[in-house]
Amino acid sequence: MKSSLLYYIRYALFLLGIQTFFRILFMITYRKYGQGIEIPDQLMAMVHGLKLDLSLTGYCLLIPTLLLFLASLIKKFPVRRILEIYTFIILLLMIPLYFTNLVIYKYWNFPIDKSIFDYLDTPGEMFASLSPLRLIFMIGLIIMVFYMVFFIIYRRWISKTFKAEPVIRWGEPVTYFICMPLLFLPIRGGLQTAPINTGSVYFHQEAYVNHAAVNPVWNLVYTLTESGKLSQSVSFMADTEAREIMQGIHNHDQDPLPVLNNGAPNIIIILLESFSFPLIAELSGGKDVTPNFNALLREGIYFDRMYASGTMTDRALGAILGGYPGIPGTCVIYYEQKTRKIPNLNKKLKSEGYGSAFLYGGDIDFAHIKSFLITGGFEKIISDKDFNASVPRSNWGVPDHLMFQRLLEETDKASSPFMHILLTLSSHTPFDVPMEPKFPGNNYDWQYLNAIYYTDKALGDFISEAKTRDWWDETLLILLADHSCRVGNLTEHEEKRYRIPMLWLGGALAVRDTVIDTYGSQTDLPFTLLGQLNFPRTDFIFSNDMLTENPHSFAYYTFHDGVGFISDSSYVVYSLTTNNYVIEKDMNSGRDLKKGQAYLQYLLANFTKL
Repeated sequence: MKSSLLYYIRYALFLLGIQTFFRILFMITYRKYGQGIEIPDQLMAMVHGLKLDLSLTGYCLLIPTLLLFLASLIKKFPVRRILEIYTFIILLLMIPLYFTNLVIYKYWNFPIDKSIFDYLDTPGEMFASLSPLRLIFMIGLIIMVFYMVFFIIYRRWISKTFKAEPVIRWGEPVTYFICMPLLFLPIRGGLQTAPINTGSVYFHQEAYVNHAAVNPVWNLVYTLTESGKLSQSVSFMADTEAREIMQGIHNHDQDPLPVLNNGAPNIIIILLESFSFPLIAELSGGKDVTPNFNALLREGIYFDRMYASGTMTDRALGAILGGYPGIPGTCVIYYEQKTRKIPNLNKKLKSEGYGSAFLYGGDIDFAHIKSFLITGGFEKIISDKDFNASVPRSNWGVPDHLMFQRLLEETDKASSPFMHILLTLSSHTPFDVPMEPKFPGNNYDWQYLNAIYYTDKALGDFISEAKTRDWWDETLLILLADHSCRVGNLTEHEEKRYRIPMLWLGGALAVRDTVIDTYGSQTDLPFTLLGQLNFPRTDFIFSNDMLTENPHSFAYYTFHDGVGFISDSSYVVYSLTTNNYVIEKDMNSGRDLKKGQAYLQYLLANFTKL
């Protein structure tokens, strides 16, 4: 048993050593990209990258663990020979991929992912930047490294340590039986709510050190598992016609109606987890679940027909910051090479002298949020890791009232102008909030309402405090839900599932007690806000201005396999699974139906090309 376990441990360290070697080689090769970055920060790429290295090692150990388990039960089982063949195959896949990443990064500027397979039909173009001599050198280097790793390191130092036991010792199969499920800890990155993803290793403002932390083999496999979500397309009409219709339904040539008294106000955006006024009113039976929000309605501009881009926070962030709609089955923020090509509200403001901070009381690695924020240029990102372990936490993280207190602290010491964003979390299922229930009932719906009440109270306390600060008079405060919540008997595609509140407040607001009944969605926020600031905004091609004299009134939302399109005169829901309309209420002789078709076709084509 001792021989078997020694081999197992050495095998795991052998795999980790290979990954560490190639990370060091990558950082040496591209050391010029690290100029201006502190050496300790560069070295932290080794530490953060260990998360993905351990995950890949966990995957690679699944088969050896099973084989060693069988070998401990079956005499004369040829486990050593099988493991040599398995290791040969693993190395034959891994080593060329690491070298490919080492070469291609110079031209791609991001770690290899599934898009490498888009070039396999034209390998000449993929390696066109390499001279024949360099290509031959690279192939020779791959062969040499493979030979050293397998025939010298593995066969001489690893494989020879394994000796099969002549008799069955029951401690050995029990050990490997226990090891098998334990491997899923490094595979998923731990016991946290969100499984590990590429963005989990991002830690710096500079892309180079983040990319150094990424394990390219892990990243390739990960993006391959997502690739099916990127292959959707529809063709209702010629692409040129779809593009013309899209240009017609966006009002990029209209001047905004000014509603601010300050040309460059501070901006605070509160993203309220799972807030939906129609659902709250329906479920509460007339009870005042959001007294603080309701009291604020007369103090600002309320957008009564606002819609979420999707049903998850990642879709909301892509829409609110990038002006990019949700995609059925996936999200633009999952793909760094795509998010780098779309505009970003924070980058726009940063170029105009704004500082920035993003606050979230939970795991910022969840759903690629951290990598998206770093790519978007946020100067400060505050999450649960920035709070002392003694700070009470709910299932998702630091409760909202403490996060609002932290937002006040950060805003008090910020230099104007700034944009601060707080994403709340306490009204997320399972709705565990640090207060006694306000409303009776212990079912899902009442738990939801009690959580909403708690967050509303924390919001009210924050605004009361904010109004006493000097910066309040120069600040625009935007309250907006990230998405709604699936309560009652709502189906996934119903428009009520996506209707959310948006309210503009603050001392920088010149217009009050106003209701906007134009249809709009989260994608419209960046274009509308930048219009009020008189900043460039035309690259937000999916975004409309909701504050113009003749706004184009419509909203678009997505669910896992379909989309919804709603306007003043129509409401349609289309399923990509059945290629049919789930709902079709078109009262404009097919014209609005065609708008929805053009939107979906243009969006999917644009997403594929990013």
